[in-house]
Amino acid sequence: MKFIHITDVHLVGDNGGLNGTVPSMRLDACLTDVVQWHSDASFCVISGDLAEFAEPKAYQALKMRLRSFPLPCFLMIGNHDNRAVFQKVFPEHPKDSNCYVQHRFEKNNCVFLFLDTKKEGHGVHEGQLCGDRLDWLKQQLIQAKDQPTFLFLHHPPFDIGVPYVDKIRLQDVEEFAATIKYGQNIRHVFYGHVHRMTYVSWRGVPFTSLPSLNHQIPLNAASVQGEFCDEPPAYGVVQIEDDQLTVHYNTFLQRNPLHQT
Repeated sequence: MKFIHITDVHLVGDNGGLNGTVPSMRLDACLTDVVQWHSDASFCVISGDLAEFAEPKAYQALKMRLRSFPLPCFLMIGNHDNRAVFQKVFPEHPKDSNCYVQHRFEKNNCVFLFLDTKKEGHGVHEGQLCGDRLDWLKQQLIQAKDQPTFLFLHHPPFDIGVPYVDKIRLQDVEEFAATIKYGQNIRHVFYGHVHRMTYVSWRGVPFTSLPSLNHQIPLNAASVQGEFCDEPPAYGVVQIEDDQLTVHYNTFLQRNPLHQT
């Protein structure tokens, strides 16, 4: 089974610019590439920061694009999003009984759990999984039993050695760690937020993240002038087999042929 992972789109208004690029153009190029080369994927997930300023027009622009996108697409929210505004534009999107943007999906005997780590408050960027959300996760993990289980969240529960994002990671880490122990077969966790490709093994569980579609955060802040850099965007092509999981980082804007001399 194959699925597509996209994260940190940061749409602005209709087609507004951000940090030297136009997020909607990046998203269009990404979706076009997915349709052309990976239309056999089972689904797509966009793991948060759908919009930079949580404008209704930004979510409407996303909704318009997904109408013609052939894959089922599961949306998550991040620190730049607004849950209420998102749900007003996407009222049909799945949510839990407490109206958090999290749900369960099953395919080929695998369980996929999409979590809502948005912490409320103006200008708040760290993540949160409150008691209600953690209880939902606990019940889903118990119900999954030994089925292969895959988790998706926006904020990671650990530092990655980049202070810019480490100070705004998921809070209440020990509560999250205690909850995932109810999972008998958590195969992998996918996250966004850090605007970088990473692989992390945390407390015995493997995690991977992706670059943003729009702008990246440098590994060493002193290596560039300013907060962000223009390292290439990428989306993930994830292949799941009985005894293997492969994550391809597809840098779709820089796939140019080399000519032999």
